Amino acid sequence: MKNFQTDDSSNPPNVSNWSDLPESARFIADSAVFIMGGCPVPPSRMITVTLVEDEILSDEASLRYDIAKADGLFVEAVESEFLKRIEEQASQTRDIEKLSRTDLGVLAKALEYQTRLGDGVILITDDFSVQNVAARFGIAVMPVAQRIIRDQIVWQKQCIGCFRHYKDGDDCPVCGSPLRRKMKKKAGQKPKTI
Repeated sequence: MKNFQTDDSSNPPNVSNWSDLPESARFIADSAVFIMGGCPVPPSRMITVTLVEDEILSDEASLRYDIAKADGLFVEAVESEFLKRIEEQASQTRDIEKLSRTDLGVLAKALEYQTRLGDGVILITDDFSVQNVAARFGIAVMPVAQRIIRDQIVWQKQCIGCFRHYKDGDDCPVCGSPLRRKMKKKAGQKPKTI
């Protein structure tokens, strides 16, 4: 499969080239596909998870989701083996706090298909935390309406009072001030994009 890269990560990559991918390529759809609309990939080439329904709240998004199902969208359950691997990696990057059950499920489904197909999986999402974890597994990402992440990031917590750093928590155990999420480091490789 071609690895489509964008040189200017401040702009979304050209998504019109999705049709150049082999027929075996699979597109895993996050809820943003249905919430935002406008995704150029036909529903018959998309797979999503049942948990996506929990995030579809508006009538418009619900209609897009129902039409996509009628047009061939595959809706599948999440396998616990892959969910566990995603949770472990999200804990390492400390994105776990920002990821919903749906986000974890979509990532697990992308990992499942990547394990089966190799490099022919593209995760369609605008969520930066989802993109960050996907990058750790080498899963290609295609945004719906937002830009893509520029670098992989590992997060930490920093006290706003005494500036000490922690892996997790809400309040500083030393001074009691709130902890804020802060970038700890950038990981080496750039995310794969389409």
